[in-house]
Amino acid sequence: MLDESLLDAPEALARADTRGLLRGAAESGARVRTAARYAAEAGIADLQPDGRPRGVLVAGPGSVAECTADLLGALTGGSVPVTLIRPTGVAPAAGALRWALPGWAGPLDLLAVTSPDGSEPGLAVLLDQAYRRGCTVVALTPSGTPLVEAVERARGLHLPTTPAALREPDPGTGYGQPPTDVDPYGADPTPPGTPHAERPGAPGADQPEETERPAPGEGGTNPPPLAPGEAHPRPEPPAVGALGTHPHGAGEPPAAQRTNPYPADPSPGALWAVLTPLLALVDRIGLVHAPPETLQRVADRLDQVAERCGPAQATYRNPAKSLAAELADALPLVWTEGEVAAAVGRRFARLLGAVAGRPALTAELPDALRVHGALLTSPFAGGADPDDFFRDRVEEPEALRARVVLLRDRQAADASDAPAVTADLSAAPAARELALSHDTPISELEPTAEHAVERAAELLAITDFAAVYLTLAGAGGS
Repeated sequence: MLDESLLDAPEALARADTRGLLRGAAESGARVRTAARYAAEAGIADLQPDGRPRGVLVAGPGSVAECTADLLGALTGGSVPVTLIRPTGVAPAAGALRWALPGWAGPLDLLAVTSPDGSEPGLAVLLDQAYRRGCTVVALTPSGTPLVEAVERARGLHLPTTPAALREPDPGTGYGQPPTDVDPYGADPTPPGTPHAERPGAPGADQPEETERPAPGEGGTNPPPLAPGEAHPRPEPPAVGALGTHPHGAGEPPAAQRTNPYPADPSPGALWAVLTPLLALVDRIGLVHAPPETLQRVADRLDQVAERCGPAQATYRNPAKSLAAELADALPLVWTEGEVAAAVGRRFARLLGAVAGRPALTAELPDALRVHGALLTSPFAGGADPDDFFRDRVEEPEALRARVVLLRDRQAADASDAPAVTADLSAAPAARELALSHDTPISELEPTAEHAVERAAELLAITDFAAVYLTLAGAGGS
């Protein structure tokens, strides 16, 4: 359930925002300006590229690398293929992730690695592999990290980014940064060459000497011997309720065990700390038209959206709060039209799942009409209610009903943009007709900016705020 009264209570929203999600979304414009300044100080304007790369590869942990590759592929309009190198590993932890170059990568390709703290040894291995293949490499990570040393060994370019803000884990959610003094994979924290007797936990290292073992049955763990023919005693069954109410008999796990043990995705605004310097680089190469003045307009656009979607704005004139209220108890079907809108839609669906804890489906028009058409005739449809109308609904949970969220990007301002979706080729009228004919409500977002990067920024900012409000006003907050 969504507490809509919380949406119009800025102070209550601030108290519920234990992870700083609202601040992260609101400071996107400032992140763009800071990242653009860092890129200029790194010497982006002095680069003399030999030409366009054959392909661009992007690698990094979390959703930032995925969305960066997705948006970069949309903004290039297919002029150069952009490939995301997905990590493998036993867990989404810095020490467990590994990346590998595809077999075709070579001297004609550009590899961009992103890291919020530069602590992934797998990315350093990837940079060494790229150096042996002859790839051009660039690292987007804060200064002074191990990844900077790796890119210097690979004779690549380092574009500094702002470090991710660290927050203490919230006791109610379990989100936060893992402790830095504990290795989850069991690495020995003692320096090499330490004698075994001096290691923590070893006999003789601040440990009492072992005394004589107690006799069986005299306070030790060994049971007393059994007489011939005597059976082992049957343990007493636990008292009723001693093991909790878990359906399998195990006690209800404590709250710390029911939370996500892995760090959550960074705040929404963290994307711009990586995307901005990469846009400055590909502008210099000639892949995307994003000069410094365009990046300044992007920052201004993000600030304008932050004012429109801020917590002080009432819901009726706040597009992000309105969208969050419309998605309460709904199954969002994110339909997109245009390459930029498709990338934003995929990010929005991921944010709804990773941040707000809500399922969402995404598809591109016109194929979405076929892929999600069956959902509009299923029990998820707004008008479908096959159960008894007179049943008791007091104790049952609210059912999810599908709601279409249509993201559109139809304008093309310059030659670097993807082909425009003209009114004659738009599938939006068919989407509206299909949704409304099945009593499925529909929400629409369409940016008004002229440049593709500005349109992407506007869509990203509104959907980011909507996901944050859905998180804060939903059950449990952030």
